[in-house]
Amino acid sequence: MKRHSAAASVVTAPWSIRRLGASEIDQDWLADFQRRQQVTLVYRGTSGDRRIVAEPFIDDWSPDERRELCRELAAMAGDGLVLAVTAAGQLAGFAAVSPQSLGPDGEYLQLKELQVDARWRGRGLGRELMQACIAGARAIGARRLYVSSHSAIETVSFYERCGCVPARWLHSPQVALEPFDWQMERDLR
Repeated sequence: MKRHSAAASVVTAPWSIRRLGASEIDQDWLADFQRRQQVTLVYRGTSGDRRIVAEPFIDDWSPDERRELCRELAAMAGDGLVLAVTAAGQLAGFAAVSPQSLGPDGEYLQLKELQVDARWRGRGLGRELMQACIAGARAIGARRLYVSSHSAIETVSFYERCGCVPARWLHSPQVALEPFDWQMERDLR
């Protein structure tokens, strides 16, 4: 029987996460990013009356949506938090936390994006990005992270595994913008 030392079994992540500045995000930054998500089941209702509904569709970004998102991320990178995960020399994921305080007491910051390229999903990048966003939002002084999650059951389940719960406070403009999203929050204390 061959024995392995504990040191030999340690595997380092094949990716790195770093904070981006605005100048690093040009209009073509997401041109090769594979956002595509094939959705079959979604959550509908409220947190107290959550139902799973079959609603198959493919979620993806058009070239114009990609460029607009790049503009938004570049603008947010100044005062907010924009993180990128690179793997094998390519963008494998990214996340963004808005710098604008929200909520009745200003205790929330909003997780605006958390995306993992389809080629890299299922390897732990999303959890690593979420942990980096939690740490970054906490360092900025937030007590809660507001998450407007895609209603796909896989996406909501991901955020629940990351410690998110149904939002106690609803950000009305976000609810109006994305009425089918699942509104959640993550306590940072």
